[in-house]
Amino acid sequence: MSLSGLRVGWGTTTMGTLSVVTYVAPIVLGLGLKLPIWIAMTIMAVGVIATVATVIVSRREAVAARRDLVTAEQAAKVAAERARGAMEDVLTVLVHHIGEIVSANSKSTRSQLQQQMKQAIVSLTAQLIGPQNARACVLEVDPASQGTGVREMKCLNGLWMGRAEAPRTVFREDQARGASLLKLMDDRKSTFVENVDALDPALRPETDSYKTYITATITAAGKDAFGVLCVDAPCPGNLRKEDIRLVEVLARLLGAALAVRR
Repeated sequence: MSLSGLRVGWGTTTMGTLSVVTYVAPIVLGLGLKLPIWIAMTIMAVGVIATVATVIVSRREAVAARRDLVTAEQAAKVAAERARGAMEDVLTVLVHHIGEIVSANSKSTRSQLQQQMKQAIVSLTAQLIGPQNARACVLEVDPASQGTGVREMKCLNGLWMGRAEAPRTVFREDQARGASLLKLMDDRKSTFVENVDALDPALRPETDSYKTYITATITAAGKDAFGVLCVDAPCPGNLRKEDIRLVEVLARLLGAALAVRR
């Protein structure tokens, strides 16, 4: 147990004991019992002491609570400043990488840099969103399925990061889950599923390795769609609705990098 926890526990016990004594002492004296004078005086003294002690303990607990609150606020402020600094560092690197892609002199160099950008975004998504065992990946339309009439979306070129299990699902346009995911991409939308068990059975994952996920379309200014950025986690509650905003920002940064074609 922490020191603050011990202090709170002791304070609660002490306050309870003193309150009982403060309450009981005058009742005993008021019963009119024929007690020896020394016992009566002792009870009266204990009652007075308990009343004074109750006030002192209450004030000390109030001061300690205020001190803990200030400490917690300071810790939260420091944590927020560190997080902001880390995010600024991340964004600086990503913007610099986009600049390299824009200024690349050859298509092969640009393609290589864009692939590196994909891996960087996947890595950051896995690190920034959800718990340590969150998994992120980029799902893209398999070029081999283009022109067949049935598009297939999958994780290509090992673009995933997080848990040891790689994403293996192939999302086919002629199946419910694939049709839903491809429509989300075509509509340039995002989605958050808090618990996959609440989905229609036809839309539930084929595996139990994750129970919650977020997907955001990788797009630049809502024009071209290059796939979807996904992050999933093993338990409901590991991801929150608020997380979708950061996933969308990362997806759009990647979309901006992939939109460079000159």
